[in-house]
Amino acid sequence: MDDIARLIGFEAKLASQEALAHGGDLESAGAVQLVRFCPTLITAEVDDDAACVRFQIIDEDLRWFCTCEPGRKGNFCAHCVATANSVAGAVRRTEALLPRNSSRPMAV
Repeated sequence: MDDIARLIGFEAKLASQEALAHGGDLESAGAVQLVRFCPTLITAEVDDDAACVRFQIIDEDLRWFCTCEPGRKGNFCAHCVATANSVAGAVRRTEALLPRNSSRPMAV
């Protein structure tokens, strides 16, 4: 999960200041609901204009889409930023549950 989260975080840093500010406000207000959280696909619903966000890794590249107008034009919009912040928080919470001497669960 950390690969997609890392890629999303990198793209979020390149968003416009307006998108960063509004996205941060949306995430802080709890407006993001992560719907699907997989190693190569994350989908979310954001309660601002009922936007739907999709992040997907295809051929080792991150692709994103949002149903809002800027998102449909390919911009990393406020909804993408809010979702990116929510994903980062989910990864941090998951990592906090792992044993201190291991960054990943062991395969069996």
